[in-house]
Amino acid sequence: MLGIDLGTSHARVAVVQDGTPTLIPLPGTTTTDLPALIAVNGTGDLVVGAAAQTEGQRAPRRAISGLKRLLGLKPRSPQLRWLAPLLPYPVTTDANGDSAVEVRGRVISPTLFTAMLLRELKQAAAAHLGRKATRAVICAPTHFTDRQCAALREAATLAGLDAQRILIAPAAAALAYAHGRGLARKRVLVVDLGGGGLQVCVVQVTGDDLEVITTGGDATLGGMDFDARIAEAIASDLSEQGVPKPDHPLDWAPLRTAAESTKVALSSQEQADVTLPSGTVPPLNRERVEALTADLAQRVTTVVRDVLESNALSPQGLDAVLLVGGQGAAPLVRRRLEESLGVSVRDDVDARGSVALGAALLGQGLLLAEAGKPAATVSEVLSSPLSVAERGGTLRRVLERNTRLPATKTLVLPTAPGPLELAVFQGAATQAADAEYLGQLTLDVERAGEVELHLALSVDGALSLEATLPGVKRHVVSLATEHLDDAAFDALIARSPLIPEPERRPGGVLSGLKKLFGRR
Repeated sequence: MLGIDLGTSHARVAVVQDGTPTLIPLPGTTTTDLPALIAVNGTGDLVVGAAAQTEGQRAPRRAISGLKRLLGLKPRSPQLRWLAPLLPYPVTTDANGDSAVEVRGRVISPTLFTAMLLRELKQAAAAHLGRKATRAVICAPTHFTDRQCAALREAATLAGLDAQRILIAPAAAALAYAHGRGLARKRVLVVDLGGGGLQVCVVQVTGDDLEVITTGGDATLGGMDFDARIAEAIASDLSEQGVPKPDHPLDWAPLRTAAESTKVALSSQEQADVTLPSGTVPPLNRERVEALTADLAQRVTTVVRDVLESNALSPQGLDAVLLVGGQGAAPLVRRRLEESLGVSVRDDVDARGSVALGAALLGQGLLLAEAGKPAATVSEVLSSPLSVAERGGTLRRVLERNTRLPATKTLVLPTAPGPLELAVFQGAATQAADAEYLGQLTLDVERAGEVELHLALSVDGALSLEATLPGVKRHVVSLATEHLDDAAFDALIARSPLIPEPERRPGGVLSGLKKLFGRR
């Protein structure tokens, strides 16, 4: 079974062979990193990976990076509201009403892009193994909602892969670290600073069994933000030679590519040359780059401290600290993290490959479990709370953040004959307008009484729903996930059967209603 790290900047695939997890090189190369880029080439075809990178160097406006950030987001998504202004390209919608981008007249869906990347990784694995591999454990960021994970599963299906499990990336890194060490009840902090975001996770490890304690992070802080600072410095150096700064956001792509290459070199040396498609600038040294990105490194430490403190955890209670992800290789980030926590960061971890390696280990564990043999396990928690909307737009929590998975909850809804509609959300917000809308549940109630709505989350957080109606046996129901315009969204919230608490006064019309959240 394959283990896949689908990063924002690069993707990787690994497999366990003879008990050892191994990263798989791309065909005809020695590299294991697939650039997470998509481009429209000169003949109008879509290409990904190295081909897209080459196309982007030749014609920057034909290539798109960071598209994973849009996966599974609808136009009204709060994530999209803060993300769109940061992107170097305009966001549109595809035929399904999902967020997408347009390049040279072609609308590119993040789901299609993700499927193309996964297909490349699947083909690399087949070439390496000499046989087809169609089952995989695929890693996702801790902040991904149920809708985003569903989009990831859809992309896997399009690529001909069966996603056996969606695993949060930092947990995979912890599993790779723990493999073969014989750890017993050791508490490990994982800081995963990748291209598109910061993910933080605290786990407890015993042998090859891993229990996630809590998660957190910052989806707006990643290696791309560091690259942007360095690219700006390179542009300034070029401008001193009379070369104007790019006037279109996509025209910055060659500078960002040069910035990333220089940044990687500076993680192991004090000075590095800057390689550009045209023009030359003086070499950059580590001191200058660290000065340019000092505030970003400080943000990393602030987020990590917040995750620990909000869960009453202290650095002194940690047995190990792991720093992974491409940006995690930066010496400045490591120093700031060690200074903030007062503990050392492990230096025996593959910062770039550990996520894919850990995913492969869990995949091997799933195969062993199928055969009835002892195997690695990962017990996760709900990273983002699940809620339903009350009339007026206030959200009522159903399952809290850090709930152990799998989990179930039953809502009891007094109802009259007619349609019953309920909107489901995910996120820390308290108002429907500020949370991630997962979809709309509609039930046709024929008799007055109580409706029982049963919500279940799988081991990896996938949401499923069942309902028991008056006179009707328990049955599976589904969410309608189509995009709603503002008027339809407001009308849906106004029809909620849930009444805000202040309106349920003693002696009022609703005083006889049972508590809505009384059963598990």
